[in-house]
Amino acid sequence: MNNVLELRQLWDIIRKHFLMLVLMAIIGGAIGFGIARFVIAPTYSASTSMLVNRTTDNAQTTANLSDQQADVQIINTYKNLVTSSNVLGDVANTLKKPDRIVVQKYEPAVFDTLADGTRRLVTPEQKEVTRASSQKKYNLTVDELKAMVSISNQQNSQVFAINVKSNDPKQAAQIANTVADSFKDKIGNFMKINNVSIIDSAKTPENPVAPNKKLFTLAGLVILGGLTFLIVLVRELSDTTIKSPDDVTELFGMTNLGVVGHIKSMKHFDISRKAETGSHSTRSRVSRLNREEG
Repeated sequence: MNNVLELRQLWDIIRKHFLMLVLMAIIGGAIGFGIARFVIAPTYSASTSMLVNRTTDNAQTTANLSDQQADVQIINTYKNLVTSSNVLGDVANTLKKPDRIVVQKYEPAVFDTLADGTRRLVTPEQKEVTRASSQKKYNLTVDELKAMVSISNQQNSQVFAINVKSNDPKQAAQIANTVADSFKDKIGNFMKINNVSIIDSAKTPENPVAPNKKLFTLAGLVILGGLTFLIVLVRELSDTTIKSPDDVTELFGMTNLGVVGHIKSMKHFDISRKAETGSHSTRSRVSRLNREEG
């Protein structure tokens, strides 16, 4: 019975302050959304996929199962190599000085030897023409790159992904591709075998992966709404004033015999009282005039 009463009390408190609770919850959700939208910098993620596959000779048409298992096991080693200072140091240097794009390759001059032994120029020499790369320069340290780069792969899969998170979407994609290229070039020196190939280059992400606006909005709604309800609940439970006859019966065990309501003064009683006072004064003036005439 006490539990029913307590639940009823709780429901009465919620119903009494329902509008305020809803309003504060909406305000909390708006604050959470505002923090996620305007305060926290968005984080973008770009990834490139790499395949570990042992090269086979001409006599072997299909890869041996044991070789595939070995490639899967070696991915754990590759994870450490990708984030090593050797690879990331090369990536940092490349990001500081992006390679120039070759527009026209160098071509040597072509001469034709005549019958008398003289040489005649057929095609003049073409010098190499390059232009600056569209890639932006980034001055990042190895420690900063380690904090941005992570490796992931699925179980029993020969494919692993190089993931990069950054506040700049173009930077994330450029770092992911640079790490993949650098690791592919250096794996031959590390393992004396080149069995890594890039199967999917990183693309510039369009949407951020963090912060989650929906999660922040829900968290603000729950936190501020719950905090408001807690404050209201404490205030209501700490209020020991008697509000109804039922409280007297419950607290003191007295029998409720009735309720005496508060009756306000009514206007027609005031009017009759004024009329009675007026008629009394009129009779006094009439009697005084009669005495004077007599």
